[in-house]
Amino acid sequence: MKEILTDKKTTVKEFISRAEGDTKVTVRLPNEVSVELVQANELRHYEVFTWLAGLLATLAAGFWNENIPSAIVFIILACLFFGMAIYYRRKVFSGSIEKSTFLKDLNKN
Repeated sequence: MKEILTDKKTTVKEFISRAEGDTKVTVRLPNEVSVELVQANELRHYEVFTWLAGLLATLAAGFWNENIPSAIVFIILACLFFGMAIYYRRKVFSGSIEKSTFLKDLNKN
């Protein structure tokens, strides 16, 4: 490897091709790797309703001093959207199917 580093005329491509034989790659895996897949549609609804609940709660706080009936409507809508966000959050994170396999079994065709 020292010859490669001291050679002034070596291109990057030549350096990589010479060094490939000396390169050692080590991958350490834990005993278990968990992958969670979620429904994208429910996740999108959860994010939208969370955003709407936050926006309407802010509007309710702004209207509270001057226009109490509008503030009450905004509070009711914010609570409604917050409840819908909780509903969709439960749908996203409550997976009922669980599959597991060993790494050695993944390479088999």
